[in-house]
Amino acid sequence: MRKIFSILLLAAVVLSMASCSKSDLTDKYADPGQTTQVTCPRLMAGTFYSGKGYTFNSYWRIFTWDYSGIARYSQTLGFLNNDGRYTFSDSYYGDRWNNFYTVLAQYRTLETIYSKLTDSDKSLNMAYLLCARIFMYDHLIQVADCWGAVPFSTAGYLPATANAADATPAYDSNESIYESVLSDLKAVNASLIQVQASSFISTITSGLSSQDFINKGDLTKWRKYCNSLRLRVATEVADKGSLAAKGQAAIKEILADPTTYPLVESNAENIKVVPDQDGFNYASEYRDGWETWTGQLNRASKAMVDALSGDPRIDVIFDKNGSGNYVGVDPTTDFATQSSRFDAGNYYSSYDSATFSRNKNLPGIIISAAEVAFYKANAYNKAYATGGDAKAAFIKGMELSTEFYFGINALSSYRTPIAAPSTATVDAVAEAKWNAVTNKDEAISTQLWLNFGFLQTTQAWTAVRRTGYPVLYFPTDNTSSTVKDVPVRLRYPSTEKSYNNANYSAYSSVDNFTSKMFWAK
Repeated sequence: MRKIFSILLLAAVVLSMASCSKSDLTDKYADPGQTTQVTCPRLMAGTFYSGKGYTFNSYWRIFTWDYSGIARYSQTLGFLNNDGRYTFSDSYYGDRWNNFYTVLAQYRTLETIYSKLTDSDKSLNMAYLLCARIFMYDHLIQVADCWGAVPFSTAGYLPATANAADATPAYDSNESIYESVLSDLKAVNASLIQVQASSFISTITSGLSSQDFINKGDLTKWRKYCNSLRLRVATEVADKGSLAAKGQAAIKEILADPTTYPLVESNAENIKVVPDQDGFNYASEYRDGWETWTGQLNRASKAMVDALSGDPRIDVIFDKNGSGNYVGVDPTTDFATQSSRFDAGNYYSSYDSATFSRNKNLPGIIISAAEVAFYKANAYNKAYATGGDAKAAFIKGMELSTEFYFGINALSSYRTPIAAPSTATVDAVAEAKWNAVTNKDEAISTQLWLNFGFLQTTQAWTAVRRTGYPVLYFPTDNTSSTVKDVPVRLRYPSTEKSYNNANYSAYSSVDNFTSKMFWAK
């Protein structure tokens, strides 16, 4: 951790990956690393900018984090049964870990600057702090989903304090992180309501819009992001574990009062980053990564192809194989057979090139309306909330997901977009999916996983571990001495053992690939 935080002394200066254009962004939003005046607006933008690589579909994220591990573990991508197939490079997942602490350090600096303002200046700058906190919490939960206990409450302060003691922060338990975020997101929403009622609201939103490349200064959308994220966290902990009652209570509270707790309800309200519009670019490496290397990074999984059977979304999510069929990589097939079929080049379906690899308008999705609809279906199905219908929410989720995927296909100029199906067609498919299983949790959870797909692989992996659906088959890798079976969590990066050993040691006994999260099925 000392290594991480020595780097974070310069946390505002964030190196861009080959797939992003730093100059494009800084032309539009002030980079706090390039100014001598450290302000709340610039530090908020710096917080967002620090986490950009794991927010939109950057080359680095897609081909190190997603493909190398998380998309395999969630089977949102087809993979071969080669030796070491579940092994995940320490440097790759260590980069995801380090990136979060860059985000956190940027936020802590904002927090420190804000705390020193006068009361009147705090009123004018509160929105920057709150929006950055929501974004930071989003990334915190993703990291906690993957590792469990992580340093948080005392972490990230070194850039602000330059105190060496802050270089080795203690770990927060997994439970305490979710509990804190659940509680504080409620408070953040309440504070945003106060900001919206401020007599200086026009000044606040004008300044916010100049630095906010996520919601363009729209505080109502920030409240929807906040409450939808809280609903995500509450759903995650509601089924099992020490926070089940608190998760269920939060779900009930949110869904019972949509005026106080507005959610993302339509695709127009999706929380997202649009690279070419928001200062990032999909450079040639992005397309090359999908389509070269004999296409090994873009093959469909059998689980996804099967789940999309009879579903019109399959036409914009996957391309057909050389025979005009949709065929995903089957994990029950031996490696030699898989390899021969792979080498043929056109046996397995790939991710749709117009929708994904050649679509420079492909958005980086943070929260989607379909995701929220499926959480509602889950809540009504399990009676965590009343006043709604689980089946209706499920059908709405499928409508929104279908609209979303056909919508991003239509953004591509690579070829003529595929016409979206009628609502009646989607509803008939949804009805069939709902009726196909007795356990409605299976129907809801499978559709949530499908909607996340390859655009939100961390959330897809979390959904599978939380619900057990869809039921995925992972053959044991007997050639590996360390990762024989698909992990249920990640091991801490090696730098933690080297630089933060005293605090790491408290959790070393559970630092394996098999210790389930308290919320996991």
